Amino acid sequence: MTRAAPLLVAIAAVAAVVVPYVALGGGSFEPTPVADPCVRREWRDPGDLQAVLEQVALSGIEGAACELRASREELVLALRDENSLDAFAAEHHIARADAERALQNGLERTIHEAEAAGDLPRVVASLIARTVQSLPSWRILDTLARLRAFFPE
Repeated sequence: MTRAAPLLVAIAAVAAVVVPYVALGGGSFEPTPVADPCVRREWRDPGDLQAVLEQVALSGIEGAACELRASREELVLALRDENSLDAFAAEHHIARADAERALQNGLERTIHEAEAAGDLPRVVASLIARTVQSLPSWRILDTLARLRAFFPE
């Protein structure tokens, strides 16, 4: 009987984990669906300039993704490098110039929203707008991330 005791303890321990897991729905996992980029979100006061820059980038990408009928996540991955952007354009049967124009339009719109809300100083908004207009689209996210370093919290 003493040999069976460790086996019974192990079975009880497994049951103590598995039963609540299954009872709480652990057996039917479904990943969270990707957010619809066309759902308009209100501009929120993010608090500091770094958070504003992050919100500008995400909101601009959402606008572009909506226009291109893609997910925000797909578009972010397409902006890793020039080849990724070309592959994205080919996969969505659009010209690369259309993808770049959609991204510029989305970012310019959200820059103006942030400035109008008083969350982005005019000088910074102007700097970002010029950056968006002058850089290849696949370099914009990297550049915005680097701009954040100039404006510490």
